[in-house]
Amino acid sequence: MTPLTERVSVPALGALLLAVVVTGCSPGEEPEPSPEPTVATTVVSATPSEVSPSPASSAPLPSPSSTLNEEQTAAVETVLEFFRLKNELSKDLDMEAQPLADVTTGETQALELHYLGLDREDGVVQTGDTTYGVSEVGVVSEEDGVKSVSLKACTNSTATDLIDTTGKSILGPDRAYFVEWNIEVLHEGYRWKVGDITSGRVDLCAT
Repeated sequence: MTPLTERVSVPALGALLLAVVVTGCSPGEEPEPSPEPTVATTVVSATPSEVSPSPASSAPLPSPSSTLNEEQTAAVETVLEFFRLKNELSKDLDMEAQPLADVTTGETQALELHYLGLDREDGVVQTGDTTYGVSEVGVVSEEDGVKSVSLKACTNSTATDLIDTTGKSILGPDRAYFVEWNIEVLHEGYRWKVGDITSGRVDLCAT
């Protein structure tokens, strides 16, 4: 897993929109094998009232989609809960961190709890709320008996800051306001958990 290079956190959940491409064949022709299709989904989260509208967070909410299967929906909800917990834990130094451990696994779990612990030791608190959305949801795959779903998400932290005990921001002027995330969600121990994550700076979150 690539180490996380951006510091972001997020709030509440959104809605699903989707497009599926279906390939057909002409009568009398033998269908050619084709790769398993990927489901592209757009999820736009509701914007908290205290967050100023932005290009990535002020779009109208789409209607919930019934096309995602139960496992894909559970994977999306796990990612939404992951970002919500990061958001809340960064704002409340006394909040129990166990729920974040419960929805993560492997190196991601270790890193998230490590950096959360460092911030709490230093008294670093987040102000404001980060908004987010899931832009793509892959098909359910299985390897060695473990099911997984790959998702792509984007976060917008233009309305947030991280401050120390003196109230001074610890973020530099080159901070990344928009971050794209590639997330592998695994079915482990009778529930879905956030596994490997890579992230990178982008110019804007697509809506």
